[in-house]
Amino acid sequence: MRLVARKSYIGEIPDTIQDFTEAFRKLPLALNLAFQDILARYRGSVIGPWWITVTSGALVLGIGINYGPLFGRPVSELLPYVAVGIVIWSFFASSISEGGEAFVAGGTMLRQSALPLPLFIIRCVTRNLINFGHQLVIIAAILLWFHIYPRIGSLWAVMGLIVLILNISWAALFLAIISARFRDIPQIVSAGLQFIFFLSPIFWVPNDQMARNPLVADNPFFFSVQSVREPLLQGTMPHQFFTILVPIAAVGWVATLLIYNQTRRRVVHYL
Repeated sequence: MRLVARKSYIGEIPDTIQDFTEAFRKLPLALNLAFQDILARYRGSVIGPWWITVTSGALVLGIGINYGPLFGRPVSELLPYVAVGIVIWSFFASSISEGGEAFVAGGTMLRQSALPLPLFIIRCVTRNLINFGHQLVIIAAILLWFHIYPRIGSLWAVMGLIVLILNISWAALFLAIISARFRDIPQIVSAGLQFIFFLSPIFWVPNDQMARNPLVADNPFFFSVQSVREPLLQGTMPHQFFTILVPIAAVGWVATLLIYNQTRRRVVHYL
């Protein structure tokens, strides 16, 4: 009865804190579950998760080589731009899409155990980080081919990646809560991400006129990618990282924690 009884909103806060504390305490379990997910997905495959590298590499080469003349840009300029953009976007989109289904996918474990809910978000993000690591080979190969070497400013890419993971994590948790109740949400999110992919300058370079368009100038999805891509290619960090992405991470986590605090006891019943 204690597990399902409703408390006051303030009374739920210690349990919410305990959920996250316990989830990070069980980090080895989350890592093991993430590895098992990848092994199960590629069981019987010869090269396993390296298929992600092959398919992403084919997409990068196809866009970078064929779209260069279409966009009026040399391949040496467009291909590194596309490579970093596609790899970062793939990590972002897959983490958000799979994060929305994290509780549904782990429904059996949640119904039969007392594992904390945030553990399944960590599992999802970790799994996609492992896949992301396989795709980093594409970025490294293309940057070396065009003699683009790391510089001091490239260290900003690490900060950009950290904030990107923070934004992915709160968005995945938020969507997982809603998707547990409304199962159409993951499909809506996947369709929306496809639309955003073509709308945002992920694989195309905006000209000066388009750069002033609010869909580019104030697009947090674009700057989530750009916060990693610009430091790697140019050694600088876009100012929108501080004015858009960091505030979104702070506000997003506060809002998501407030929602989680209110709904944490209902999720298992939704499943």
